[in-house]
Amino acid sequence: MNISTLHKRDGLVMKVIISTLYEGKAVKVAISKLSPDKIVLLTDEPTDKIREESIKELRCFFKDIIIIETLKTSVYNITEIVGKTTKKIDEEFSQGNDVLIHITEGRKITSLALLFAGFLRKSKINGAYYFTEENNNMISLPLIEMYLGETKKGILKQIESGNGLAKDLKEKLEVKQSAVYQHLQELKKEGYIISDDDGLKLTELGRLVIL
Repeated sequence: MNISTLHKRDGLVMKVIISTLYEGKAVKVAISKLSPDKIVLLTDEPTDKIREESIKELRCFFKDIIIIETLKTSVYNITEIVGKTTKKIDEEFSQGNDVLIHITEGRKITSLALLFAGFLRKSKINGAYYFTEENNNMISLPLIEMYLGETKKGILKQIESGNGLAKDLKEKLEVKQSAVYQHLQELKKEGYIISDDDGLKLTELGRLVIL
């Protein structure tokens, strides 16, 4: 059973594309190929002139056909971009909408962040797409499920909030200290945490998976 069936509300389900943006050419292709009811365009904060013109053109071209929204994100802060896009995915999914992601245009870091958001919310995404520049062929991108057990997530959240000592983690999470040490070793090996003179810290990956 697909997402559309599970979340249909009185026969009304909107197809929503969350998309990167630059000149808007690939966005037009995505709209024509995927036929969304709504598109959410990721734009830099502040938005540059090229993207501003692209948004105006798209709104004019698709006036009264589809809903066009913008979501302002950081230029290079991948954690912030992933955080905002996962929140948007959650919001659209909670309203019963089908969610797709499109990453042909825009900055590479924004495209990677949007794709990573798709990994984190795989169960709420109906597809991820890229269109080739040469002939606008549609490539369906694989979505990898980023799964981490609740105990490990709890450890990461505690470390992020400053509770990185094994005895603190044992008390906060109500698990055996031997289990805490085992989880910490695995989290280090898997690249979620590092240790330095100041103690345990989350890596960029660690910060992302707890979003």
